[in-house]
Amino acid sequence: MERMPPKEMAKKLANQLRPQRPDYHYLKNVFAYVRDILDVTPDGKQKRLPEILTDQELISFYETVFRARDRKHAVMIKLLIFTGVRNAELVKIRLTDVDLDGLKIRIEQGKGSKDRYVLIPANFRGELMQYIESQKERMATYLFESNHLKSYSTRRIRQIVKRYAENAGITKRIYPHLFRHQIITYLTKQGIISPKLQLLSGHSEERSLAIYRDLALSDVAEEYEEAMKSFPIR
Repeated sequence: MERMPPKEMAKKLANQLRPQRPDYHYLKNVFAYVRDILDVTPDGKQKRLPEILTDQELISFYETVFRARDRKHAVMIKLLIFTGVRNAELVKIRLTDVDLDGLKIRIEQGKGSKDRYVLIPANFRGELMQYIESQKERMATYLFESNHLKSYSTRRIRQIVKRYAENAGITKRIYPHLFRHQIITYLTKQGIISPKLQLLSGHSEERSLAIYRDLALSDVAEEYEEAMKSFPIR
């Protein structure tokens, strides 16, 4: 009996499972099982370095947000930039998760079903406090809610970020997770390394941070070359 090609088998399996709406982890295990029985090894793909914003692009982006005079959007985007929280984590933050005195926010059941805290800078506390007070007056539960007192969706936040990027005239693709790359790269360049950075970012493994070290290294290439001109060994 002729064996079905792996891609066709995977497609057939996906079509069979689609009506049942299985979760991501179940599908991942199923396809791993299919690869195992067919003795198929997936092509190794190198992680691409994220194309983060330059300092000027980041300033232009936030100036566009600031000019819109939408306090909710301003706080939301600052929180993405300052903390590096994932989009799916941001929408779950409740007012009660914010510790203004401790300058930290509790992320409940983040990636990997783990709870953790992220830090916020002291100069952001006042703005965040005023915003939270306004949300309490609305009897809100979540930090970011629609006019119907429902938590924002991840799709909605992506739309907001994309719209401001377009208004700022930035041609790079800007999305919520990009700010996570942005802050981790910045902190890496400032000399914050694992396990401290691992704790701040919520990465489960130290090796997940290697890509940011590579990116930071590329940023100092010009300075390195200039310094090597006076190196005693040529």
